[in-house]
Amino acid sequence: MRGKVLKGILLFAITGSMFYSCKKSDDNSSPPAPAVVMSARDLAVQDYNTNFLGSNVTNPGWTGSTFSCDAGTAPQSTHNAVIKRINYFRRLVGLNDNCTLDTSRFAEEQQTALMMHANNQLSHSPPNTWSCWTSLGSSGAGSSNLALGSHSSNAVTLFINDYGSGNTAVGHRRWLLHSLKTAFSYGTTDNAMAIYVFGAGGNTQIPPFIAYPPKGYIPQQLVYNRWSFSIPGAEFSTANVTMTGPSGAVSLLVNTVVDGYGDNTIVWEPTGINTSSITDVTYTVTITGVGNTSSSTYTYNVTLIKP
Repeated sequence: MRGKVLKGILLFAITGSMFYSCKKSDDNSSPPAPAVVMSARDLAVQDYNTNFLGSNVTNPGWTGSTFSCDAGTAPQSTHNAVIKRINYFRRLVGLNDNCTLDTSRFAEEQQTALMMHANNQLSHSPPNTWSCWTSLGSSGAGSSNLALGSHSSNAVTLFINDYGSGNTAVGHRRWLLHSLKTAFSYGTTDNAMAIYVFGAGGNTQIPPFIAYPPKGYIPQQLVYNRWSFSIPGAEFSTANVTMTGPSGAVSLLVNTVVDGYGDNTIVWEPTGINTSSITDVTYTVTITGVGNTSSSTYTYNVTLIKP
């Protein structure tokens, strides 16, 4: 566990002078159509369609082999999809969405992904008795998010979900949404993925808090069982979380606070969240008792939409 912008198009019409021996015709051109201003909800839907669905990878194009312990490579199209999806999730929570991929670590991360695939298990400290073990891959394992049974950009979504009994602190999510990050690196096979999550700090676009699911509109497909709220350096040991929804108070379980994965975070698991409504559903989150921050209380609304 260690591990919208809308592009405007300017049309320039170049006209030349034309001379006739007869009378000039009247100008019957229509006035330009007014600019369309999209709502925050429409922008959220467009972002989801363009950058989440648009970063799906069916076949990562891995060139390696577990039989010959060849770590292989992935094509540029897969690289583009991986960083596109990481930046999509960072943009959702208000973080910088201009992170890049550090190509200098591709070889290391490919070795790491190969080892996980070849041994059909995950370890941040793989023993040298493992098939396809290399010191380079072992080093990558100790500093990466690791996934098995998935690959490339699809594994990015698994890290944001962070389900499973060993992930109650959502460490994988926290590393991808770490406030300081400006770059990542990764390696993938067609059944395993490793994302290097250490280093590459320096981001200064940091919102007052980093919540997932975030305040505002979010596609219901991306709302998972564990909700989280992060602030760099905050103290959550005595914090409390409450939620209300269309039916009133929401029952929830606050998980044990664990620091050490990206930014300090509190995690809870609400029950009865409606992720299949055909209409928008809004939940209000209130967190009190937060220490070492400018405010001890935070309240925000999360609206689940069906794109």
